[in-house]
Amino acid sequence: MLFYLVDDHQMFAEALKNIIEGFGHNCTVRVFPDARPALEQLKSENPNLIILDLEMEGMGGTDMLKILSQHGLEIPVLVCSGNLTPHNMGEIKAAGARGFLRKSESITEVKEAIIAVIEGGYYPPEFRDALTGKTGNENPLSPRQQAILTLMKSGMSNGEIADMLFLSPNTIKTHVRLMYDTLNVSSRIECLNKARSLGL
Repeated sequence: MLFYLVDDHQMFAEALKNIIEGFGHNCTVRVFPDARPALEQLKSENPNLIILDLEMEGMGGTDMLKILSQHGLEIPVLVCSGNLTPHNMGEIKAAGARGFLRKSESITEVKEAIIAVIEGGYYPPEFRDALTGKTGNENPLSPRQQAILTLMKSGMSNGEIADMLFLSPNTIKTHVRLMYDTLNVSSRIECLNKARSLGL
């Protein structure tokens, strides 16, 4: 089994890697210090599970979840964070996470969570029924446009975004044009500024 562990706290990540690989089952854990190299690696392999921190330099965990939802790879994601709140738990549920762990959990709980999520369940089980955190003030952009916007924020070109999302450059251009229309802007800089002002 292949797991991705995306966490910018190196000491914690290495410790968790050793714990998981110690469970047996021929587990291999690849550690990534942030979301972008993990997304790049997904072009060449398909892990059984992604364990994801929420707060990282650059692209955060919630943004990575939104991008993963557009990959079409159906990889289960377990969020492991030291800062879980009812609000961000709703966000990660809405973005497609299958469960969450606090960084203070025991080794037994880590193992239980991994098994539950890999087998298609949720962890903890009540996370299945958690509220998604959606409000009446919905994002005006489609999920795919939200993923494209996230990659635009990281400085990627349209070609790089197309490569990351396994889409054609023309498809990305179409989505970007629709995004400009929705936000009533005419350039990438205006788009990013408007998105920031709207909290997108």
